[in-house]
Amino acid sequence: MSGADAATSTSERPSSRGAESASTPPKARVLVVDDEPALRRSLARVLMAEGFDVLTAEDGAAGLSLLATTRVDVILLDVMMPGLGGVEVLGRVKEQHPEVEVVMMTAFGDIDTAVAAVRAGAYNFLTKPFGHTEAVVLALSQAVEHKRLVDRTRALEQRLVEHERFGELIGRSPRMQDVYRVALGAAPTTSTVLILGENGTGKELVARAIHQHSLRGDRPLRAINCGAIPDTLVETELFGSVRGAFTGAMDRPGLFELADKGTVFLDEIGDLPLAAQAKLLRALAEGEVKRVGAMEPKTVDVRVIAATNVDLKERIGSGRFREDLYYRLAVIPVHLPPLRQRKEDIPLLAYHFLHKYARRSGREIKRIGVEALRLLREQPWPGNVRQLENAIEHAVVMARGDSIMPGDLPFGREDASSAEEGTGSAGMIGGIDDALADLPYAEAKDRAGLAFDGAYVERLMKRTGGNVSEAARQAGMDRSNFRRLLKKVRGAGKKDEPEPEE
Repeated sequence: MSGADAATSTSERPSSRGAESASTPPKARVLVVDDEPALRRSLARVLMAEGFDVLTAEDGAAGLSLLATTRVDVILLDVMMPGLGGVEVLGRVKEQHPEVEVVMMTAFGDIDTAVAAVRAGAYNFLTKPFGHTEAVVLALSQAVEHKRLVDRTRALEQRLVEHERFGELIGRSPRMQDVYRVALGAAPTTSTVLILGENGTGKELVARAIHQHSLRGDRPLRAINCGAIPDTLVETELFGSVRGAFTGAMDRPGLFELADKGTVFLDEIGDLPLAAQAKLLRALAEGEVKRVGAMEPKTVDVRVIAATNVDLKERIGSGRFREDLYYRLAVIPVHLPPLRQRKEDIPLLAYHFLHKYARRSGREIKRIGVEALRLLREQPWPGNVRQLENAIEHAVVMARGDSIMPGDLPFGREDASSAEEGTGSAGMIGGIDDALADLPYAEAKDRAGLAFDGAYVERLMKRTGGNVSEAARQAGMDRSNFRRLLKKVRGAGKKDEPEPEE
C-alpha cells in the first residue's frame, strides 16, 4: 500500500474540521511516519487504545501530502527512511506547519542525529527499539499538551489585540471593552444575539465581527434591513416562495435558506411585521422555514443576530412586538453605547477615518489640529460614529494643508465665527439662554434640546439646499429618521410648507 495507509476514525477526514465541537476539544491526532509496515500497525493499535486519533504514512512524501489536507497535532517521525529523510521532513513541517509538534524516532546508534533534530525544532526524540510503549504514549501526550498550551497562549494574545480593535469597531473606552467582552464570549456559541444601540453606533460591524470570530466564519453572513422591505414582501425575502404562491411568484430561496450553516443578521428587527414575527419565532424554535405557498417546511441551520435602535419592551407593551420572540432573540444582549458616552474614543476614531480617507483620496493629510480635535470632542454626535466618519471625510476633501483645521469640518466655520463673536447669540451666558435659567431643570433641558435639534437640522437643510437625503447623509442618520426629526423641529405650524427635496 502506498501513501497514507491508515485512518482510524471519521473525524480524521479533512471535511470534518467544521464539525469539531468548540466546547469539547477534539481528540489529539497523531501522524505516524515510518517505512516499516509492522511498526506502523503496532504503533497505531497502541495509540488508538490510549485515545488518540491515528494516521499513518509509509514515507516522508506521503506524510507531507497528508499534512497538507488534514489537521494533525503531533507527528511521530522516523529519522531513517528512503527518499525524504526524517530530518528533511522535519524542516519542511516546521516551515509549512510550525504549529505541529514533531517527535523523532531513531535507532540507538544515531542519537546525534536525533539531538540535532531537536535543535532544529523537534519536540523530543525516542530510540528504537522501544523498551515500553508507555514511553511512546508519554512522549506524545507531553507533545500534545505543549501544543495546546502554545495554542491557548496564541489565542489569548489574539484576544488582547481584538480588544484593542475588534474587527472594524474601534475604541479603548471602558464601555467598548464591555462590548468586546460580551461579543467575544458570544462569538463561538450558536446563541442568538440582540445588539441594541442608536443609529450609526456600528451595530452591523458588531454582527459581522461576531460572525467572523464564530465557527461559522467561513460560511455566509446574510444581512437584511427589516425596516426597508415592504410589509407584503417581508416573508418572501426571509423565507422564500414557490411558483404560483402569488402573482408573479417564482421558486426562490429566502434569506434563511441562503444562509444555511451560516449567520443571518436582521437589522431593525423592531420594524418586522407581526405576521413575519410569528414565522421567525418558528424558525428560531424549530430550525424550520416554510416558503410562501409551500406545503412542507425546510430544515435550516442558521445562527441569528438581530439589532434595533428602538425600545422593544415599549413595543411589546403597545402590542407591536411579540414578547416570546424578544426573549428568543435576547439570549445574549449587546448594548452598544452612543458616541457621546465614549468621547475618549473620538481622537482614535477620528485618526482612523483620517488615514482611511486620506489614503483613499491620495491626500497627504497626517494630523488633526488641536482646535479641530477640540471641536470634535465637543460635538453631541446625534448620528454617532457614522456622522463622525462623514465629518472626517468632508474635512479630508476640504483641507488645504497637511492638517485638518476647524474650518475644514462641516460645522467648524460656524463654530469658529461664533467663538470670535464671544457669545454664540444674544442673551447667551456660558451657553445657556437667560430665559432657560428661570425654568425648572427638566423643562429647561427639554427646551434646550429642542432648540439644538432645530438649529442643527435647519443648518444642515440650508447647507444642502433643502435636500433631505444629503442632509441625512451628512448627519450620519437614516433618511426616515432624519425626516422624523425634521418634522418634529418644524412643528405643526409649518405643515403647509412644501415638501423638501429628496
